[in-house]
Amino acid sequence: MSHVEVLERPAEMAWVPVAELTVGSSFRDGGLCAEHIEQLVALGGGWPPILVRRDGATVVDGAHRVAAARRLGLARVEVVWFDGTDEDAFIEFLRRNVSHGLLLTLQERKRAAVRVLRGHRAWSDRRIAEVCGISPKTVARLRGGASDCPTEEDAQLDAAMRVGRDERARPVRRGSVRLRVVEALHAQPDASLRTIAAAVGVSPETVRLVRMNFAALPEPRATDDDATTEPAWQADAALVSAADGADFLAWFDQTAITDDDLVRAAAPPLSRVYELADEARRRADLWLRLARTLEARTKR
Repeated sequence: MSHVEVLERPAEMAWVPVAELTVGSSFRDGGLCAEHIEQLVALGGGWPPILVRRDGATVVDGAHRVAAARRLGLARVEVVWFDGTDEDAFIEFLRRNVSHGLLLTLQERKRAAVRVLRGHRAWSDRRIAEVCGISPKTVARLRGGASDCPTEEDAQLDAAMRVGRDERARPVRRGSVRLRVVEALHAQPDASLRTIAAAVGVSPETVRLVRMNFAALPEPRATDDDATTEPAWQADAALVSAADGADFLAWFDQTAITDDDLVRAAAPPLSRVYELADEARRRADLWLRLARTLEARTKR
């Protein structure tokens, strides 16, 4: 069971005796923070429910709240049940502690990324970066040392495909994937988009775009079922084959943000909101200048 499946279920809450809760060893370098426990004690129990694994009543997120409850002598605390594996629980712990609460330090987040890489090597750098609260570039640097003895399957995953936040596998080296699509199209010229896509491991839209760039093969009539949201440049032969094209595409993908990324606005403290907003506007202005510079090339 993946953490995504767990989070999609309605939260099941209960009041559980504090004595029945198990708090494992802390992932934090310094263990529990005494100052944070004191702040929670001052709230007198007025804090959010604790996330607890149903199997074994082990605390997933809320060890400081449990410590505060014991200091206050509370008999019971409100919990939200979590169903999943140890790794699912660790991923959810990270998701909750890189955006609010007592935030993990940068060193702890990097160490967490190495652990996630060992258990989910096929995940994309951006997906791991979001879970651990670090940059995709940092994840890429850590990836090489994430496995003491990578298997042949690990090496193939690193070289070929990565699984993103939407659970879709995408190629790391787009040029090689494009060639495989071309080979499949030549081998099965009458096959449907979905048949070729399934054989190569890409989306039907990617197959359609590759086919459009090779005039020797007829372009099929597009249908609504074949349409996806994958950007056109993902398999554009002209972009991939251009000098420095692969580097440009890698950079272009890393700098992209989606609506899902807007939740990150909750992470910075209020004292830094305006500074970060100004920086976001500055970067937006640079993107506009890049767009104008690209368009200006057609007028020379």
